[in-house]
Amino acid sequence: MLQTEQVLNRRYRLKQQLGLNASRQTWLAEDLEAQERVTVKLLAFSPQMQWEEFKLFEREAKVLQQLNHPRIPRYRDYFSLDEAEGAGLPWFGLVQDYIAGESLRQRLDRGERFAESQVRSIATQVLEILAYLHELSPPVLHRDIKPSNLILGKDGKIYLVDFGAVRDRAAAEGVTFTVVGTAGYAPVEQFWGKAVPASDLYALGATLIHLLTGTPPADLPQSDLRIQFRDRVNIRPAFARWIETLTNPALEQRFSTARQALEALKTGRLPGEKSSTDPQPLSRIRYLRLGIVALLQVSAIGVCFIILREAFRPFPISYTQRAASYQVHEISRAQEAYFREKKAFSRNIAGLGLDLKRASGNYAYSTRASAQAAFNYAISRKDDHKSYIGAVFAVQADYPGAIKGEMTMKTILCEGKSPAVIVPALPTYQNGVLACGENTIKVGE
Repeated sequence: MLQTEQVLNRRYRLKQQLGLNASRQTWLAEDLEAQERVTVKLLAFSPQMQWEEFKLFEREAKVLQQLNHPRIPRYRDYFSLDEAEGAGLPWFGLVQDYIAGESLRQRLDRGERFAESQVRSIATQVLEILAYLHELSPPVLHRDIKPSNLILGKDGKIYLVDFGAVRDRAAAEGVTFTVVGTAGYAPVEQFWGKAVPASDLYALGATLIHLLTGTPPADLPQSDLRIQFRDRVNIRPAFARWIETLTNPALEQRFSTARQALEALKTGRLPGEKSSTDPQPLSRIRYLRLGIVALLQVSAIGVCFIILREAFRPFPISYTQRAASYQVHEISRAQEAYFREKKAFSRNIAGLGLDLKRASGNYAYSTRASAQAAFNYAISRKDDHKSYIGAVFAVQADYPGAIKGEMTMKTILCEGKSPAVIVPALPTYQNGVLACGENTIKVGE
C-alpha cells in the first residue's frame, strides 16, 4: 500500500488519503516542483482489475487534457509507477488541481438541508459547466453527476469533479458497452449505453431532488418512473415543474440542452409555455368579474353584494399563518446562502434579493443580524394571528475532519404560543443546543 509522505514520480508527496476503493486511491499531495497542493488519483493494475477500468481511467486523463473551464479541476500530469515503487503493483496516476472545499454529499451526510435559493444557485452553476462540456466538438458527457461529485469550494462556487465515467461522443459505438453511472441519478437510456447530453441533465435534476429532500432519489417513491418529491419540499411550483422536466423519464420530454434548461430556470418558462405578457385564457377570477358586471346590469344590488362577499372572503387564519412561517423559513435559507458567499449576514431583506413585501394586512416581515446570527421575523398585525421568528447561527464546525476556522449553519423556526401582536423572544444557541425563546415553540428548522 502507498503511504503518507511517500514521493511518487519524484515529484508528488502524498499527504492525506481522500478516497479508496478496491483498486483506486485518491490522495491530497504536494507538488514539490510547483509548491502547490494537488489531487492525485491512482489506479492499481492488478490481476483482479477489469480491463475496462483501465480504459476508463486512460479516457479520463485524455479528456481532461482537452478541458479548460474554471469550475473543472485542471489537468496537470499523468504517470505510471513500476512494481518496486508501487509496493508490489504497477500504478497509474492522474494529477489535477486540488479544490479546497467539501462535497455536497458530505454536507448531506451531516444532515444539512438546502434551501430553494441555494439549490437554484447550484443548478445554475452546474448547467453553465454542462453547457461548456456539451458544446465542445465532439461533446463531452460526464455521466456521473451526483452530490459526491460536486464540490462547494471555499470560494463559495461549485466545482464538477471525477470524470471517471466521462465519454467523448466521438468514440465508436460497437455491439458492447460499459454500464456507468449511479443508480438513482442515471436515467434509463444511460444503462443501455445510449447516454446523450440530456442524460447529464437528468442526473442534475435527481441531484437537486436529493439536496431539497435530504433523501437519495433511489429511496424516493416513483410513479411511471417519475421521482415523486413534491410532498417533501416547500418550493415554488414553477421550480418544481422545472425539476420534473429535468427528470422526465421520457427523453423527448426532457430539456434537450443545458442552455435550454438554464434559460427556462432564469425565465421561469418551460418550453412551449406562454409568458405572462402573452394572451392568456380568461381566468376564473376574470370570469367572475365579468359576471358581476352583467349582474349589476340586470340584477338587484343585493344579489351582487352576495357574490362579491363570497369572491373576496378572507383567507382562513391557518392559511395565512402557514404562509407567514414559510416566508420566515425562506428568509432564513436566504441568510444561509448569503453568509456562505459574503461571510456575513445581511442586515435587511433587500440585501437577500427576495421578492417579499415588507408588510401585508396580516404580517410585517423583517430581519436583524449580528456577526454570529440572523433573526428573521413575521410579526402579527392582528390579535388573532400568531407571530414567527427564525434564527440562523454561524458556528464553528465540529464534525470529524472539519477544517480549522470552518463555519457551519444552525437554524430554527419558532411560533408564538398564542395569538398576539408582539415581538417573539429570541431563540438561543448555547453549548451546541438550539432552543426557542420564552412563550414560543419550535415548529421547524
